[in-house]
Amino acid sequence: MAVHNNPYDGHTLKDALDQVQRVARWMKRRAAIEPGIGHLKAGHRMDRNRLKGVAGDRLNAILSAAGMKFRKLLEAAADFLRSIFFWLLSY
Repeated sequence: MAVHNNPYDGHTLKDALDQVQRVARWMKRRAAIEPGIGHLKAGHRMDRNRLKGVAGDRLNAILSAAGMKFRKLLEAAADFLRSIFFWLLSY
């Protein structure tokens, strides 16, 4: 936070503490998301962002998450079909 004209510290303390709390929450959120991002980069060829600009960064994140969810959906569908197959074989 930039403060101009050298004000008394007591006047800026509340704003500074609010900023520290916001940054701490952001850091916790990032720490929760970072393993997922690393997994996407390593296992799903997402090591490079081939989309340009800020919009490209946002689209890359959304498409990465959608791809990860789609993979989980396919795995669930495969498990379901496998259980039906084994159920049919048991008769």
